[in-house]
Amino acid sequence: MNRSTLKRTALTVCMLSVFHVMSFRVPAQTTYGSQTVNTVIEGTSNIHDWELISSRGSCTMLLNLDATGKLTGIGNVQYVIQVNTLKSKHGSQLDNNAYKAMNAEDHPVIRFSGTNGSVNPAANGMYAVTVPGKLSISSGARDVVLTAMVKVNADRSVTIDGVQQLKTTDYNVKAISIMLGAIKTSPDVTVKFNMNVRPQ
Repeated sequence: MNRSTLKRTALTVCMLSVFHVMSFRVPAQTTYGSQTVNTVIEGTSNIHDWELISSRGSCTMLLNLDATGKLTGIGNVQYVIQVNTLKSKHGSQLDNNAYKAMNAEDHPVIRFSGTNGSVNPAANGMYAVTVPGKLSISSGARDVVLTAMVKVNADRSVTIDGVQQLKTTDYNVKAISIMLGAIKTSPDVTVKFNMNVRPQ
């Protein structure tokens, strides 16, 4: 075997070694789907606070977990909730007025589509996650960055808790009006979401 052949052989062995190492270092990307999705929209009015609650959303995402179960990446987050699954404790009048304000007949879903996010270790084995994407409510759509705290469970399912502040006017959602305008809501609302997802 001449020197040129030896060099080519050594280079091939070196490249194979690098690819072998990389194959163990790059975490597998797995599709996760929701077992449970709970959403709460909280707001205020000139009379009292209010909230709309749904436990019937759906969510999928791509998660990277290494061999030890550490979360290293998140992306392609798709969250959908049907507007008419949101219910209040104040009865159907508030619900129906909320659906009307969100123009649920023409825009029946609330949707978030996220791209690749960032994952940072936090205290007590949790992870702080941020995911940029587009949030669509009624006829409005805005670029937002969702933030959440994430926990990887012993069975490799993942629990996600997050809070998002927004203004309904940014999404062409009118103020909810009840009793001929005697009760009128503020455009500032808080969206809280909690979900458990597992590999599909």
